[in-house]
Amino acid sequence: MYKILIVDDEKIERRGIKSLLKKLNIELEIHETSNGKEALEYLLENEIDILFTDIKMPFMDGIELIENVKNNNLDIKIVIFSGYEEFEYAKFATKMGVQDYILKPVNPKEFEATVLKIINNLNLEVDERNKKNKNLKFMKEQLLKSLLDGMPLDIVENKASELIDLSVVKKSNRLILLDFNDQITDNQYERIKDVIEENIKSSFDYLKLNPKQILLIFSFNENTLIYDLVNRIHNSIIDKLNIKLYISISNRFETIEKISECYKKIQLLIEKKFYNTDKNIFFEDEIISNSDMVIKLDDDAILKQIRQDIKLKNIYSIKKQFNYLCEKYSSDENFSPVYVKFIFSSLLKEFFKSIPEINENKLKEDIDKIYKCDDFFGVMEIINMYLKRIEKLFLDNPVMMHREIESIKQYIYENYNKDISVEQLAERVCLAPNYLSSVFKKETGENLSKFIKSYRMNKAKEMLDNTYEKIVNISNAVGYPNVSYFCQIFREYFGVTPQKYRDKGEIHEEND
Repeated sequence: MYKILIVDDEKIERRGIKSLLKKLNIELEIHETSNGKEALEYLLENEIDILFTDIKMPFMDGIELIENVKNNNLDIKIVIFSGYEEFEYAKFATKMGVQDYILKPVNPKEFEATVLKIINNLNLEVDERNKKNKNLKFMKEQLLKSLLDGMPLDIVENKASELIDLSVVKKSNRLILLDFNDQITDNQYERIKDVIEENIKSSFDYLKLNPKQILLIFSFNENTLIYDLVNRIHNSIIDKLNIKLYISISNRFETIEKISECYKKIQLLIEKKFYNTDKNIFFEDEIISNSDMVIKLDDDAILKQIRQDIKLKNIYSIKKQFNYLCEKYSSDENFSPVYVKFIFSSLLKEFFKSIPEINENKLKEDIDKIYKCDDFFGVMEIINMYLKRIEKLFLDNPVMMHREIESIKQYIYENYNKDISVEQLAERVCLAPNYLSSVFKKETGENLSKFIKSYRMNKAKEMLDNTYEKIVNISNAVGYPNVSYFCQIFREYFGVTPQKYRDKGEIHEEND
């Protein structure tokens, strides 16, 4: 909407001009003053696009008003309307760049043509200005990105020339990276900028790096207050726009030449969100250098082992290797999320080969989901879905189950003197305790807990038959640290206490 000021000392003339403007059916904001002095005061305090002024007025006439407008560099379209058809006025109007000179009484058609021509010119100027500003904004964004990528400041300044203002970035000493879960729209982009302006009172540069990231370049010296500032920005964006985001904050850099180095650090820092879904704000000081990283397991070797285990249908070993990978990448934040996604995508491809009901399109879709995951747990959900399918396929295989049960039995034979539980055994073969008990009974015809007890009791019986060890020692030797409980179990199993069993054995020996 364009703003118009009508200046005339005669109220009836002002009303006439106002009436003609309203008949144009153009949305305009119209103001009035009664002399040049009032008009100048208003113009210096308010933005006006078109000035309609009479010549003859008290306090300050139209000629003096126009001269003051030009002297104050006010960008206003001026139209003179006057009852004096004098050459000097027309000459003055031409010299001062007045748009038109309309004689009173005003001819409505002439007036309409003049106003429409001026508005058309204003529209063209606005379009040109917007285009120029857009181009300058784009140029500035490209120069700032070049600076972030390491281009020397003097080259950036040379390219900026006098058209682009780099004063803010040259005085800056801090970077803040806003990283959004979803792509932000142009409207959201502007609203986010408003939120930032409410919190950062000083000047700042605001750069959209990509559809999901915005970079703030500004100056902020107080290390102790920076977290409060960023926390306010974070909470305000969530409250007002309901957008989930993460923020990384750089340390202060002493010179603008350090900006590229800081930018790389906060981009690395924001990747911590992959491992810390419950954390939203990250500081540069939290970065751990690569020299502090633990020695890594050989991923190729692990994947090779998994390929071999898949051929052998060894679900126990597959889960074991998978757990190695999970522990490795969930506990070390120095790994790039892209690399982690690559490793688990490779694992998914290996699993795919053993699952006939999954086609290649489904595999590609799930790999795409992995690369779009915002955190480590999202990746694990997809992998675990495949792992469960493989487990079901392999456990339905009787040969596989026989091998697992034999593995459990062998462990019991070798460790009966230790604390053994169904849960512990189930964990060793990566099965649920109830499921292990079920398949064990199906394979052996005997309950797993009873099998453990039976083996221990028979071992105790052997020791009572063949040694003179104290009963308390035998109790410990077969996995029962509580001798009273051991005696109770032995009696339930054999019908006599350990001591009576031994006594009976000794009587038989004497009779022989």
